[in-house]
Amino acid sequence: MGLSKGQILKNEKTGEGRFRIGSLLGEGKSFFIAEGEDTHLEDMTVVLKAIRYSDSPSPDEVKERAEALQLELEALTHPSSLLPEPIDFLDVESDLGFGPTEPVLVLEYVSGRTLREEVKRAGTGLTPARALRIIHEIALTLADLNDAGFVFRDLDPDHVIVGFDDVLHLVGTGNIARIEARPLRAKMSLSPRYSAPEIRGERSGKFLISRADVYALGALLSFLLTGTEPTTQVEGPLSTDAHGRLMTLPEGYRLLVARSLQPMAKNRFASVRAMLDHLDVRALPTRQTKGFLKAELPLPFDRSVPDNRSTRSKLSSGPLVSQPAYTPPKAQTSPVKHEPVPWWKGCFPWAAAAFALAIGAGLSAVL
Repeated sequence: MGLSKGQILKNEKTGEGRFRIGSLLGEGKSFFIAEGEDTHLEDMTVVLKAIRYSDSPSPDEVKERAEALQLELEALTHPSSLLPEPIDFLDVESDLGFGPTEPVLVLEYVSGRTLREEVKRAGTGLTPARALRIIHEIALTLADLNDAGFVFRDLDPDHVIVGFDDVLHLVGTGNIARIEARPLRAKMSLSPRYSAPEIRGERSGKFLISRADVYALGALLSFLLTGTEPTTQVEGPLSTDAHGRLMTLPEGYRLLVARSLQPMAKNRFASVRAMLDHLDVRALPTRQTKGFLKAELPLPFDRSVPDNRSTRSKLSSGPLVSQPAYTPPKAQTSPVKHEPVPWWKGCFPWAAAAFALAIGAGLSAVL
């Protein structure tokens, strides 16, 4: 449904008209998001989230989109200081023709700058200590979500709001999906820069596990530390500039990015909760820390470097089983050509033998 400014949304189940629509805040592929007023609480500002359907939605699409919004509400009911608080879930009159009502989610309104804007203001990235604190706070929420059976999936910096006194809020909650469950088609749009490669466009749900959120945290940490966004290359998620800046930072920060931003899930931290043990300036890993001896930053995707694995190997879609690295073919040497031996050369051994026998017979006669 669309959201018309000034309209008061009526809950068809209760007959109550409580929320007045204000200005439109965003219009994406899946939702209309508008600022609104709660007329029952001294016109408190809220956020109204309504489904945006395709031009000719099918009954299955309408049903699935309602399930997606219901799933988001379910995830938001788990207590968290970073997730927006759900205020109401309305059944408003529908004009789609597939049912009398459709859902609208009402959330608390949070103000502030996006994390992308915050990094842009800083120029070349945040201070390492501040970047680590931000990732630690987000990781706490993601670990709790994982424990409750959900994955956040996509940590685009536009999904994080920095409010008053540096208080953080996660707002990209429409991306939340159930662990190891087949994702709804309405939830297939992810940022390839801030989501794990194995879940981009993947439909089985097999790879929707905590390690996917580990990658998202690593991608966001890299952006906060360098001010440069990750690339969309599967085996080269770091740009040359980002890689160079990370190499100038203390070893512990590089190792954190190296363990979490691995293209192959098995090479990352086993879970967000395991990653949390190291997201503290007093507990930064070293090469001697278990699990970090061989941790290396993914090399930039740079075709000018001849021995760059990211340009020589391929990563399959879906299960992400790394294919063998490309090995240049060995130089082929021309076979040695043997000239035909003249027939008369073959007579030499026989002639030599006959000559030797003749000499031997002559000596016997003399003796």
